[in-house]
Amino acid sequence: MNHNPLARKHNAPFRFRAILRSFVFLAFCLLCAACRSLPFAAQPTLPPEPSPTATSTATHTPTATSVPTSTPTPSPTATSTATPTATHTPSPTDIPLTPTPTLIPLSTDARMRLFEQLWAHVQQNYVYRDFRGLDWDAVYTEYLPKVEQAVSMDEFYGLLAEMINKLGDEHSRYESPQDVIEERARFDGGLNYVGIGAIVRNVTEGGMITRIAHGGPADQAGLQVRDIIVRVDGIPFTDTAHFGPRGPISVIRGNAGTGVRLTVRSPDAPERDVLVIRHVIPPDAFPSVESQRLPGTDIGYLLIDTFSLNGLDDRVAETINDLTAAGPLDGLIIDVRNNGGGQLNLMLNTIGLFADGGSIGHSEGPRRRYDLIVPNGRANSMLNGVPIVVLTGPDTVSAGEIFASGLNQLGRAQIVGQPSAGNTENLLAQDFEDGSRVWLAELVFYQADGSIIEGTGVQPDRVVTGDWWRFDIPDDPQVLAAIEVLHGSTVTQH
Repeated sequence: MNHNPLARKHNAPFRFRAILRSFVFLAFCLLCAACRSLPFAAQPTLPPEPSPTATSTATHTPTATSVPTSTPTPSPTATSTATPTATHTPSPTDIPLTPTPTLIPLSTDARMRLFEQLWAHVQQNYVYRDFRGLDWDAVYTEYLPKVEQAVSMDEFYGLLAEMINKLGDEHSRYESPQDVIEERARFDGGLNYVGIGAIVRNVTEGGMITRIAHGGPADQAGLQVRDIIVRVDGIPFTDTAHFGPRGPISVIRGNAGTGVRLTVRSPDAPERDVLVIRHVIPPDAFPSVESQRLPGTDIGYLLIDTFSLNGLDDRVAETINDLTAAGPLDGLIIDVRNNGGGQLNLMLNTIGLFADGGSIGHSEGPRRRYDLIVPNGRANSMLNGVPIVVLTGPDTVSAGEIFASGLNQLGRAQIVGQPSAGNTENLLAQDFEDGSRVWLAELVFYQADGSIIEGTGVQPDRVVTGDWWRFDIPDDPQVLAAIEVLHGSTVTQH
């Protein structure tokens, strides 16, 4: 081991260690003071792998893009004897699989310097100055020897991520250089994965398919929305002991051209086995913005499931134009029940399509404050006077929550559904010289009236509970309640 000042520090008495750590901390603060990014209001990408949970409605996971939480403890399931259905191998495609970048080895000195910088950055900038009861000095002492002894780059970066996860705020996270490159590709809409082209939600019975990519492997195999996956290659979907913390989706995903046998139960039908051939899933397989006119009405339905996609606000604007092309709307339902958050500027620009300017509050932390001002001149004239309802639920997170709160605070929309997640810390990014990055909760959102929704969430004007994802949109109980609210609405705009 090279004996540089940092390395000698590691074996010094605690008092000297604390003094030197403070020196490194102050030097790092001066070095990085100008290297800040605009805040995010939630996960700027798909959520990182969460800790295991036993709730049956905890995830809403594209099999082509992310890893679900673990599922409930299994109950006995009868073995299926159904004959496998015939499947078709997907047609050849020229969609490339996004390559995984290789981690560049760092010297011991570089590793220790990065560890010091990361720890110091959190010490200076974390929004909760009491660290939510966590002893951050003790975390330093715990992870120092682990980082020194890491035998690979994967282990080293994994330890840094684990250290940030100790904060336990469900937002802050550390990304390796590989993660950063993939996040950028995902934000730009250019990240491809291998999977079956279905979005699966954990339910008590197994995995419910809630969306299917048109023309993808699941579609070609005859799977349909609301089919329940009860077994994967003969193993019960709910067998958490077998699938481990990465869950059954990690097994459903695999190499392009290989098959996975799913035991599926459709509504009011017996179980059947389906062989699905995995393939590369393009990034636009599951549009983040979708719309339709509800049957028999002039009420529009608009889905916005993220604010973490480059040009998302422009996509919403184009979708509104398409939605109103057939004529004026009597009302608009905006669905953010699965919106995991994203960039504040994209969220504010999107609000500006429905409300012409105004303040929806501010985000504030120990070192900075951002006023959240809706831009002028973007509002769609076809929506003037059109009442709006925003659908929220427990999976509405951060920027999704602020979006609902903002439209409500501006008097532009009522809220129907269930309270949102109540997780509205804003993240700021800090890039390091090796290409890695930390997203750290540095700000908390305050509504225009000065109140916060952290820990409580946005409260609906009309609460409607239930498993809404089990229904087609026109039959969704929360959508039906939103229609009733729209029929009784009077529009006010601030």
